[in-house]
Amino acid sequence: MDSTTIPYPNPNYEKPKNGYPIGGIQVEFPYQPYGSQLAFMCRVISTLDRAQRDGHCHALLESPTGTGKSLSLLCSAIAWQQNYKLKNQYANLSHSKPNPEAMTDPLACGGGFIPESQPSGVPPSTNAETAKSATNNKNQKKKNAPTIFYASRTHSQISQVIGEYRKTAYRVPMAVLASRKHYCTNKHVRGKENVDEECKLLLGNRDVGCPEFKNMHKVKAHPSLQKGGCHEVHDIEDLVKVGQIVRGCSYYAARSMADDAQLVFCPYSYIINPVIRGAMEVDIKGAIVILDEAHNIEDISRDAGSIDIEEDILLKLQMELGQLCSVNAMIYQPLSEMTQDLISWTERRKTTLAKREFQHYCSM
Repeated sequence: MDSTTIPYPNPNYEKPKNGYPIGGIQVEFPYQPYGSQLAFMCRVISTLDRAQRDGHCHALLESPTGTGKSLSLLCSAIAWQQNYKLKNQYANLSHSKPNPEAMTDPLACGGGFIPESQPSGVPPSTNAETAKSATNNKNQKKKNAPTIFYASRTHSQISQVIGEYRKTAYRVPMAVLASRKHYCTNKHVRGKENVDEECKLLLGNRDVGCPEFKNMHKVKAHPSLQKGGCHEVHDIEDLVKVGQIVRGCSYYAARSMADDAQLVFCPYSYIINPVIRGAMEVDIKGAIVILDEAHNIEDISRDAGSIDIEEDILLKLQMELGQLCSVNAMIYQPLSEMTQDLISWTERRKTTLAKREFQHYCSM
């Protein structure tokens, strides 16, 4: 073959999509699915259909390692989500009613359709209205299509799942939630032992502040993260790279992206731990929650409801609460008594505990 006739690949060429009718909807799957994968995806879709019908539904799905479980979960869940979104759009169009006054004055009445209650070009008059409008927008997005929260145990497992998502034909607004320790791009804070406290101190200092935080919007608006960009499907490392390029905060950019995302990847704790869920403003009401490798949930839940306190810290706390009782006995007296009960219980239990290294007591 002559060199001038070599067929170069077309840069605009898109890989043909492989659609399979499963559970009444079309699911795009990058490979020819095995029977077990078809059964798995069918069960996911039937679970979501029942959740839509009954208001809630749970499923415990198991598949052997290496059978494409993550890929099947992603494709079936996103296919159902997008189908739900389309059905809502058609339903909204069918319920649109013409304005009767348009018969006499169509130009003044939106061409026969009911105009929006708040024109897009008119800003709200107060901050309260702005907050209310933002809340309504979030609620409307949830109504249009429920958000998918895909939770894994570790960040490395999240990266693996995102790698599977890259193989699919689906591209929906996404976000990856992680801690400041993983996302911080401030060279004066990143790498320190307590990144959370250092970040909060900077943000609380009006004179200094954090320049990366001020450039957070540059990360979110970066072209590589937009539709068709090289980081449209991204993991933590990709977002950090973008943050370093524009000198913006990847942590707060990820949190902002999660507000508009239809697919959110996060560790278990962001779903299970109510304190972390509240701090990160993660709202799972009406969402599709996928807990990957769910056999780890028991240990994670136990950790979320437990705390380790050294004996000397407990003694110091009891002493300080005792001093505060004179200030406000109604508030501090019950706390002081509870702390004293814990100390007394610990003293009684010491006789049944064994000493290990560093002279710490532990149960056998």
